[in-house]
Amino acid sequence: MKLDSLVRLKKLNKGFTVVELLVVVSVIVILAAIVLVVYPSYLTSTQDNARKSDIQQIASALSAYALKNNSFVDANSTDGSGNHCGFLGAGNGWFNAGPDAFFPASILTCLKNAGVLKKDIIDPTGCTSDAPSGCSVSGATTAYMKATCTKGGNPVTYVIARLVGQPRRDTEVDGLCDSGTVSGFSAASQKWGTNYGMNYYVTVR
Repeated sequence: MKLDSLVRLKKLNKGFTVVELLVVVSVIVILAAIVLVVYPSYLTSTQDNARKSDIQQIASALSAYALKNNSFVDANSTDGSGNHCGFLGAGNGWFNAGPDAFFPASILTCLKNAGVLKKDIIDPTGCTSDAPSGCSVSGATTAYMKATCTKGGNPVTYVIARLVGQPRRDTEVDGLCDSGTVSGFSAASQKWGTNYGMNYYVTVR
């Protein structure tokens, strides 16, 4: 083997210097730190955008339901098998909760069985109400709600959610409905801002 070939081979087998390794490790640490800082904010933003889209889809389904049944899901609404929708069968409350003793049928099921909603819609966390473990943190719940009531004496229907990346709006959300006008809810329990941290809503048209 020629001398110049031996020199080149020796250089190839030299490996990294300590300085080079320190530079590589430093770059990796910096990139990891950036990911740790940026990713939670990115995840929150992505989930909140999904919530906004979900709420709009639910509102559209409720509008379609009203065209067919002359209501936005109320105490007379059923899942097609005789089970009434929502909390105490009154058509309000957690959108995905049920079937159980408090929610004979979920509002989601009633809309799907009526043919106005084609897919399951649930909060990105998978939470259906404040009951599952981890779904209620510091008095705030990530799950969808539906409420039909009166505001200023006029009938109105809302779909409500909690956007994690936005501040609480308790007073505004608590006042969405005239006090005590949500079927199945007392005046205190319909305060969805104070009780559950809900801070985003869409009015169903």
